[in-house]
Amino acid sequence: MRQVMIFAQGGRALGKIDFTENDESIDFMLEGDVLRIVPSYRDLEVYCAVEEFVVAGGEFIRGELLRVMSEYPPLARNPHVCNLAVDMQVEIEGV
Repeated sequence: MRQVMIFAQGGRALGKIDFTENDESIDFMLEGDVLRIVPSYRDLEVYCAVEEFVVAGGEFIRGELLRVMSEYPPLARNPHVCNLAVDMQVEIEGV
């Protein structure tokens, strides 16, 4: 999700989410200030303002980071989790 947010803001990142459990994916195409979102598993296209997507994506990532770290406290010491927390402005208690 973080990489798609970077892509949506014009950064060098992949505009795609692949799933590890199957061959399905979600493609994101930047069209001005709008994202066109196309899942491989449905015959539809969804459009979302980039700003709305970035705000909602940030809220999702912050919420999930806090939830996962509260359920699995050792993850708070994982360097990748720490980097993501810094990027997303999530304070990690005890670190």
